[in-house]
Amino acid sequence: MAEISPEILIGKIIVLLALSVGLIYFGLRLKMPAIVGYLVTGILVGPFGLGLINEPAQVEGLSELGVVLLLFTIGLEFSIQSLLKMKKLVLLGGGLQMLFGTALVFPICHLSGFDWNTSLLFGFLFSLSSTAIVLKLLQEKGEMDAAHGRGAFGVLIFQDLAVVPLVLILPIIAGQGGGDPVYLVLGKIAAILVIVVGMANWVVPWVMKKIAATRSNELFMFAVALICLGTAFLTAEAGLSLALGAFMAGLVIAGSPYAYQAISSVMPMRDIFTGLFFVSIGMKMDVTYLVNNPFLVIGIAVAAMILNTCSTGLAMKAAGQRGRVAVMVGFALCQVGEFAFVLAKDGARYNLLSPEAMTAFLNVAVLTMAMTPLAMEAGRRFGPLFGAMEKPFAGNIEGERKNHAVVIGFGVAGQAVARACRLLNRKYAIIDMNPGSVQNYQSQGEPIIFGDAVNEAVLEHVGIHKAAILVISIPDPVATRRIIAQARHLNPKLYIVARTRFLLTGEQLKILGANEVLAEEFEAALAVFDSVLTFYHLDRPQVTEQVALAREHGPAGFHQGVQALKPLPPAQTLQSEPSLPQERC
Repeated sequence: MAEISPEILIGKIIVLLALSVGLIYFGLRLKMPAIVGYLVTGILVGPFGLGLINEPAQVEGLSELGVVLLLFTIGLEFSIQSLLKMKKLVLLGGGLQMLFGTALVFPICHLSGFDWNTSLLFGFLFSLSSTAIVLKLLQEKGEMDAAHGRGAFGVLIFQDLAVVPLVLILPIIAGQGGGDPVYLVLGKIAAILVIVVGMANWVVPWVMKKIAATRSNELFMFAVALICLGTAFLTAEAGLSLALGAFMAGLVIAGSPYAYQAISSVMPMRDIFTGLFFVSIGMKMDVTYLVNNPFLVIGIAVAAMILNTCSTGLAMKAAGQRGRVAVMVGFALCQVGEFAFVLAKDGARYNLLSPEAMTAFLNVAVLTMAMTPLAMEAGRRFGPLFGAMEKPFAGNIEGERKNHAVVIGFGVAGQAVARACRLLNRKYAIIDMNPGSVQNYQSQGEPIIFGDAVNEAVLEHVGIHKAAILVISIPDPVATRRIIAQARHLNPKLYIVARTRFLLTGEQLKILGANEVLAEEFEAALAVFDSVLTFYHLDRPQVTEQVALAREHGPAGFHQGVQALKPLPPAQTLQSEPSLPQERC
């Protein structure tokens, strides 16, 4: 590939982004998913379209990072414990899906005139679904924790793992040798798994605790990126995929209190680079070949989607899933996946695929990917015909919250809110940036997570969109303003109570969306007012009344003098001076 200057590369990326923005905008107006816009962008700018980018490899390096970040965030939302609970879905469901898929495709290809080894390769290729597309669409719909979301995820994990042995046996199928011995590859994989488990149990929790204690978002973000990319690199060196390594890195952090802050750190980068990944997929489609052979490409694509839906649905039923779930997972995994491209490249290198067969396969694969949003919507419509909805799986997330309180900062004020909620038997969730406090209160059973509430992902995790009240008790005025604006955007009906140090900032917070602002300056003044009246032996009911009147008139009441307050009757004025304690003299 020819050398390309940074200016030209940036220019091409600008073209990609501009086209993506336009196509996604019009697609959303037509209620089409953003992924379709990315794929169409790739087709337009690619070597088989307008030719603005003649080498898809120029974008693939950046796009691969998108898949890595996507799988990393998926791993963060799970944990090793929750993954172990899905072992039946992964091993049995995933294994049967690939077995059934290959068994259906192999005879069809062999009867069509392909050699047995090429037919077997096609069986492998059409049995691999798209992890990036399916998980992206499930996340957008909030269905990752649904029964069909778990089913699809379990099968996809098995498929990603299966790519390694499939790559190893390709030379054997092709009748060629070469490559590392199987025992050496398996040994490296085992060593990497031991290292990852060791990191999850000892190294990462200690490192993240030290870094979180610095309260530096920049340092935290760099540490998260290091863990993600470092683990992905190690697994790739062992023969596994980068994406699978990133998923394992997410699992490593998911068991710590820092998972949700980590999600918010990588989310903006993930969305951009994942978009580039889908653009690079679209570049692989040869529109000329499609125009010249429309019935062949469309026919194979439709047949592949039907076969995948059937094989996956049968596998889900055999794994013990209900009919509704089996149907929805079948429709979700009907496409050909991105890891099939890797396997197809190796197949072409071993002369298992001719250039024409490779071109046809790439067109079919991209077409099935583009049809995935429609297929998943069809699954949602047909699924209910085969059974009732199952309860969602909580995974790493606590039970469903609704009309609960969200507390930002768990100092004295935050603890007062928690106590009030316990007295009223109301659910609540706490966000705090002090890692020591988070660990301490988590061990005591408090529903507290480590995270910066400025980030949308952290607020969404504690269910801000369904909360009734938000109490912000942190002393940071800039963060308070950003949290109010973010929370008001996510939940227009939310009642927001905010703390501030000075009276002057109270109106600004109300403009941003706070319903009630408690200024420490004014609260301190009321406390002093109460203390002075109490010191001069005014009866407690009268003190309470005067403080209430002062609160009602607000700060202006103090500035305007006693006329703004209700004067005391003459009979209630003091008859004698109070005796002063010795230490006050």
